Amino acid sequence: MSAKVQMTRQREAVLAVIQQAEKHLTAQEIYDRVRQQLPGIAYGTVYNALSYLQEVGLVQVVNVGSGPALYDRRLGRHDHVVCRGCGRVLDCLVPGLEQALEQLARETSFQIFHAHVLVEGVCPECQVRHTTR
Repeated sequence: MSAKVQMTRQREAVLAVIQQAEKHLTAQEIYDRVRQQLPGIAYGTVYNALSYLQEVGLVQVVNVGSGPALYDRRLGRHDHVVCRGCGRVLDCLVPGLEQALEQLARETSFQIFHAHVLVEGVCPECQVRHTTR
């Protein structure tokens, strides 16, 4: 990122919502929370702020299947596990992935820039709900 990051009041509010969130948020959830601080803000302004924050590397976008994109405050390399029952998304690290990527790079001569593993399953709460039916 060679250019200086230009933070407007709206971008700062969007970033603060993401950084303070207890989970990964959709654009709509971010908009709803930002409106509590900036009631006049437009959805398009929030969406543009999210695009900018992703572009400059201050947030990550996580795509989990056919649902809406989620915004993640955690920037370091990590993976995600998603529940097919309730849609909950958790951060995780797939053990041994770094070594597997290094081996893949050697074998293919690719320069690997990014890797993300998305694991789908059923969380403990949904397992209990399913077995008690």
